Amino acid sequence: MKVTYSWLKEYVPLAPAAQVAQQLTLAGLEVESMTPVAPPFSGVVVGEVVESGRHPDAEKLSLCQVTTDGTNRLQIVCGAANVRAGLKVAVAMVGARLPKDIVIRRAKLRGMESNGMLCSARELGLGEEHDGILELPASLPLGQELRGALDLDDVMFEVNATPNRGDCMSVFGIARDYAAAQERRYLTTRVEPVAARSREVFPAALDEPAACPVFASRVIRGVTPEWPRRRGCASACAASASNSISPIVDVTNYVMMDLGQPMHAYDLGRLSGASGCERLHPRSGSLSWMTRNTSSIPSIW
Repeated sequence: MKVTYSWLKEYVPLAPAAQVAQQLTLAGLEVESMTPVAPPFSGVVVGEVVESGRHPDAEKLSLCQVTTDGTNRLQIVCGAANVRAGLKVAVAMVGARLPKDIVIRRAKLRGMESNGMLCSARELGLGEEHDGILELPASLPLGQELRGALDLDDVMFEVNATPNRGDCMSVFGIARDYAAAQERRYLTTRVEPVAARSREVFPAALDEPAACPVFASRVIRGVTPEWPRRRGCASACAASASNSISPIVDVTNYVMMDLGQPMHAYDLGRLSGASGCERLHPRSGSLSWMTRNTSSIPSIW
């Protein structure tokens, strides 16, 4: 279970990170590693693409006008397919230092001056995504250092909870054990109920009720996957090594990691009958994931 120091601190007052790691281990939750959420980098700020057009001499490059304070204009050449006007981006200014000892300098790309770089997640050491530049929440203020904007000056604990401690496979579960061990109190949290706007549900078939006695569903309409990602939700999922696939998946992953409540979002248009919600795994064969990867399942299951 991977959890950040700042996320734990939302539930319970904490000692310094190194001491927390020791305290959790002594309480029976072994901390196997403690690592920075992001590698060192500097000179990267929140910017916004004001204009984006085709590079006059390169079909796959875009010539962008970027602002980092609302008034200045930086001409930056970018090769990402997802760059567009109105997008909040991570701008490595001239002189910025990125992971792997990369220093950003003013340069000419195919004859056009470029005053900085629009960064992808991989270039900042924040993930393996490199098909496009990092798309930031629209709510982030221009000019803010990216490390502060995304809470990247944080520490991530990898906690080894034993198989009989399913109650500790969440941020709240770990915080509850920490509070019990350090403060001799039982930590509680309250989740405010959300009233259903519709009585519509999708039928679920449970072939093995002993393994999964309850499967609850709710149909939510009017949702669009293009909704902007919320800063706290997406960054918390990313920090805890959960791939950010879409805002909808971010929400279900966030709740699952925060409270330990398994959740999953289905595309209602792709479900037919009750078979879409069977909670079974095949005894052997392969399993396809949302990332389009496929894993083989041992026959011993």
